[in-house]
Amino acid sequence: MKLSVVIPAYNRERTVGRTVESVLACGVPAEVVVVDDGSKDGTADAARAFGPAVNVVRQANGGPAVARNTGAAVAAGDVLAFLDSDDEWLPGVAADAVAALERHPEVDVLFCETLCGNPADGYRPLSETTGRGRFGELLTHPLEPDLFALDRTALVRAMTDRNQMFLGSTFVRRAALAASGLFDPGLFGGEDYELCLRLAARHRVAFLARPLARYEKHPGGLSADPDRMAREFALAMRRFARLPELTRDERRRAAAAHRRLSFEYAYRAYDRGDLPEARARFAGALRHAGASPKAAAYWLLSRMPRPVVRAARALKQGAGA
Repeated sequence: MKLSVVIPAYNRERTVGRTVESVLACGVPAEVVVVDDGSKDGTADAARAFGPAVNVVRQANGGPAVARNTGAAVAAGDVLAFLDSDDEWLPGVAADAVAALERHPEVDVLFCETLCGNPADGYRPLSETTGRGRFGELLTHPLEPDLFALDRTALVRAMTDRNQMFLGSTFVRRAALAASGLFDPGLFGGEDYELCLRLAARHRVAFLARPLARYEKHPGGLSADPDRMAREFALAMRRFARLPELTRDERRRAAAAHRRLSFEYAYRAYDRGDLPEARARFAGALRHAGASPKAAAYWLLSRMPRPVVRAARALKQGAGA
C-alpha cells in the first residue's frame, strides 16, 4: 500500500520545510507532493531543497482546493493524505494508520486525533473541542485498541453540528476519493469541511485515537478570519444538504444547520454596523437557506434608519444584561 501526502503551499517559505521533514520522518515511506500555489516567496525552493524525495509542482494561484486537486492528480499512491504547509505530523502514527488500513480493507477513510494550539499557549486534543466533550460517544465499535469503526448515522449527525475530522490527520483510499469527488474549487476555506461531510455520508470511516498531526493556530491562517469562515461553513453545509445519500432526517438536520450558519454569517455584518452588507447577507440567507422568521426580522431591521437600529441594539443589550 503506497501513501501519497499532498502539501498545498502559498507563501510558506518559512514553514513548508518543517512540514515536509515531519512527513519524511513519519515512519512509513511516503510520496510527498508539494503544490506551490503561485507563491511570491521562496516556497518552491524550500521544498526543492529536499531533492528527489519531494515532487514540487508549481501553478498559478487558485486557492487550497485547486492546489489539493492538482496534487491528488499528480500523486501515485492508493492512499492519500493532505497536510497544510504550516502543520506537522508526529512520528510513528502514520505508519500505524497505514497498517490499520491494510488490516481493515472495509475502512475507506481513517482519521486520527489531532493536537491543536501553538507553542505559546500549548496544545490540546482537537476532539475535545469539535466533540464538545461528547466525541467519545462515537467510539462504540472498537476494531482494535485505539481503533474504532464509526457508525455512519452518528458520525453524520455529529459532522452536521461541527466538523469532527481534521483533514491533516485523515487518510483516504484513492478509490473512495474518486467515488466521492475531489475538493470543491468554489470554496476557499471550507473545502476541507465539505469534503469530509461527503466522505462521512458516503464511506466507511474509522478513528485512530492517537494524535498524528499538530495543527497550528496562528493569526495568518484562513481559520483566523471568522467572517470568511462563517461564509465558507454556510456554503459547505448548503452543498451537503443536497446530497442524495442523506436520509430525510439527515437532510432536515443539514437544512437547519444551513439556516443557522447562514444567519450567523449575516449577523456578523449587522453586529459590526455594516447595514448594507447585512441586508444583502440576510436576503441571501432567506433566498438560499429557506424561511426563517429571525433572519426576516433582522433583514427588515437592517433596512431601518440607523437611529432605529441603534435603539434596537441598545434594547437587546439591556435585555441581555
